[in-house]
Amino acid sequence: MTYGKKDLPYPYSQDFSGIVTRVKGVRESTRAALVNSLKVASYLKAGANLVERNLGAPKEVAPRSDGRKEYWSGLNFLSERALSREVAELEPPFLRQRGTGPYRSTWASHDDYLNDLLAFLFHAMNYDPQYGAELETRGDWLVDDDSFVDAVHRAAFHEILAVCRMPLFRLQLVVCATADRNDGIHDAIANNYAGALQPWMKVYEQTIAARGFRLRKGITLEQFTNILAAMTEGFVIRHLGDPAAGVLGDGATDNLAGMAILAMMNSYLEPVDEPPGPTLRELFEGAAQPIEHGE
Repeated sequence: MTYGKKDLPYPYSQDFSGIVTRVKGVRESTRAALVNSLKVASYLKAGANLVERNLGAPKEVAPRSDGRKEYWSGLNFLSERALSREVAELEPPFLRQRGTGPYRSTWASHDDYLNDLLAFLFHAMNYDPQYGAELETRGDWLVDDDSFVDAVHRAAFHEILAVCRMPLFRLQLVVCATADRNDGIHDAIANNYAGALQPWMKVYEQTIAARGFRLRKGITLEQFTNILAAMTEGFVIRHLGDPAAGVLGDGATDNLAGMAILAMMNSYLEPVDEPPGPTLRELFEGAAQPIEHGE
């Protein structure tokens, strides 16, 4: 049976123009055709499989016969050899490719492939549908729950657990460490944030209005969203690296992340039925005691 691009599952059936940009080809028409070929989609699928397998939810690693655990570091699992093995095992409608020849005829270097793979993986089309549904639920809690404080704690708790389960977040942590060596990584991560934060911005806008608040003078909704995202990611990283630190506290009812988010909201939100107050900077400048320097 002959398969075409339309037979592939989402998101591999989508148009990769502008996402996959580093394939080989003398003519532009050749490169354009290759970008949306089964061949390229198959190599992207193989790479995505390796990311899922190596960076998915943690599982117990069985020791080898000599009792030692397998060595793991960085993106070694995305080597050309590992990729060739993976693509040779794909099921239809993806193409099974044997050896390294098809791969090397498609990308001039392994670095070019990794750039295209990261651009694809961090694109909004790979935004986890399950996470999207969970996000809507957490947004409903923030808007509709009787206790706003409890809703913040509950939403923070489940958001941290959800992000901890995401292979792409773990991948992002790995590639961020070397992003300064490759501008393509910066672009891919920026696109990922753009897709991930837009829904949250809408949730916060609805929440602020529904709970009778407005943003304090001196901060925008985009800045508000970025601050909360940075705080949440910080707690996720701490929980991943040090689960015993107590980031999740007593669970969904009372946790460190919820406490921090409430403190941030208390700083940047004000009741809509009261006169506008000063900026946070002005508030602290006026309240802080000056330092007296000796002669």
